[in-house]
Amino acid sequence: PVKYPKYYKTIIGSELREIINDVGIDLKDSLRIINGDVLTGTKVEPDNYLGFYNNTVSVLREGNQYRMFGWVPFINNKIPSIYKTSFSWLFPNNKYDLDTNLNGEERAFVVTGEMEKVFPMDIFPMQLLKECMAENIDKMESLGIYEVAPEDFSLIDYSSSSKIEAQYIIRKGLDLMIKEVG
Repeated sequence: PVKYPKYYKTIIGSELREIINDVGIDLKDSLRIINGDVLTGTKVEPDNYLGFYNNTVSVLREGNQYRMFGWVPFINNKIPSIYKTSFSWLFPNNKYDLDTNLNGEERAFVVTGEMEKVFPMDIFPMQLLKECMAENIDKMESLGIYEVAPEDFSLIDYSSSSKIEAQYIIRKGLDLMIKEVG
């Protein structure tokens, strides 16, 4: 979607529209502009400004096109997967045209061990997420809620087959801890 990717030296609060026009983005296309990186950034409109804590503007195609039998992983072999649920692992040099499509909807939250493989710390992310959803403060403390930030769960958001928004759940859990414990 970006015709001329570039690096810019700019100031905080710069208008995104100037940058977007300069790199050749056609605003008629269905695109998602992200203030920050693709894992932890915030979706913004072109009229917004570069965020105070951001040094990246990311652009992805919006995944709003319906694919017939999109859940069948071997139709066009264009669904990347780290869990071998599609045949993309047989072709490691494939280039993927990634978009914001989730390739499905929210699914059951079952214990598979997949979260632990991508989580950057030595805690139990699945159990912590479940306790945050149950608002069990004692268990959240024992599982290490004070040691994590929502951004730590960004790879889980991307790779989890359950499509659960882990960053949102952890943010709510941390907000609950601040409210209840102080």
